[in-house]
Amino acid sequence: MIKVRKNSLNLKFSFKNLSYFFLILFYSFLTILTADSNSEHGKDGITILVEKGQTLSVISKTYLDDPRKWKELLKSNKIDNPNLIMPGMKLWIPASLGKKPIAEVIQSIGQTEVFLHSKKETNWNLAHIGTGLFLRDEAKTDMESKLALRLNNGSELEMSPNSHMLVERVKNESEPDSFFLRKGRLKAIVSKANGSSMKKMLILRTPAAIADVKGTEFITEVDEKENTSLACYEGKVAVSAQNETVEVNAGYATFVEKGKPPMTPFLIPEAPKIQP
Repeated sequence: MIKVRKNSLNLKFSFKNLSYFFLILFYSFLTILTADSNSEHGKDGITILVEKGQTLSVISKTYLDDPRKWKELLKSNKIDNPNLIMPGMKLWIPASLGKKPIAEVIQSIGQTEVFLHSKKETNWNLAHIGTGLFLRDEAKTDMESKLALRLNNGSELEMSPNSHMLVERVKNESEPDSFFLRKGRLKAIVSKANGSSMKKMLILRTPAAIADVKGTEFITEVDEKENTSLACYEGKVAVSAQNETVEVNAGYATFVEKGKPPMTPFLIPEAPKIQP
């Protein structure tokens, strides 16, 4: 009797190990199948690593331009059951389904670089025409280079030499695109919304101030001490710092010393016209 029980226990133990083996084998096969599916798309999209707590709903809202297209995402990855999406799995987000970039490189002169956090990259890489920037992505220029970006609304931003800018996350989806100029000089031509000069089209932050842009052409510069100067050539810009705001109209400028409110706008002698 004792011998039979021992064999029975060994048999149960073997079946348990066998079950774990097939389970591991199944998920390994699923990961390989997903990877093969991803390779079929080349570079036309991004690959994400499913993190703990990420459901299909969360992934769709985070990465898809239209979250309702989650079925197409499953089809692209050859997944029939959404419950098979597990932490550690790689998912391919085709460019046709993914969110559109907030900004796209339209000109790169000299040594310009981008840090694409949105693609889980860990290093700076050379910027190329057509490179898209998403939330949290960064761009920088060296002492002899320039980088021009076009936004979804048609606005254009030009980074001067030795500049560094970050694409920021806004508080809610109703807010316009937001950028953080860490250092350097930024030239902007911001498109008006349906001819309106009242709606905010862009938010630009610096270490010293925040600028709410309403259809305008302007230049912003952050110096070595992180002070900010802003000159407006068309439209208007509301510049805020230390709970105070000034309206900078066309032909005027303001200066914000870090930690202090903005100066009263002053006239720009013979303000030049910014060329697209």
